[in-house]
Amino acid sequence: MSRNVKYLLAFVVIAIVLTPLGLIAEGSAWGEWSIAEIKTMLGFVPQSIENAKPLVHVLIPDYEISGLGAVASTWISAILGAVLVFLVMAGIKRSAKRAN
Repeated sequence: MSRNVKYLLAFVVIAIVLTPLGLIAEGSAWGEWSIAEIKTMLGFVPQSIENAKPLVHVLIPDYEISGLGAVASTWISAILGAVLVFLVMAGIKRSAKRAN
């Protein structure tokens, strides 16, 4: 394994371990605002946001898995997110290699 891959893997593991710190933060995560929060911030809701439909079904709503605690649910959400990003990037890399 190359040195850069080791650093990247270490960064991802540290980010996953620290993810539950977001549970003690106040307010919403950046970009995860409700329509009411957008209206409070901007004073209005852009029509494109008001009429928008979700592009994908949410796998773990509010990062909570029923029957698990908040910290465990957050870690599982972070791990699943990291794995999905890795799989998408690996697929893009594989497609790029085939195109050449």
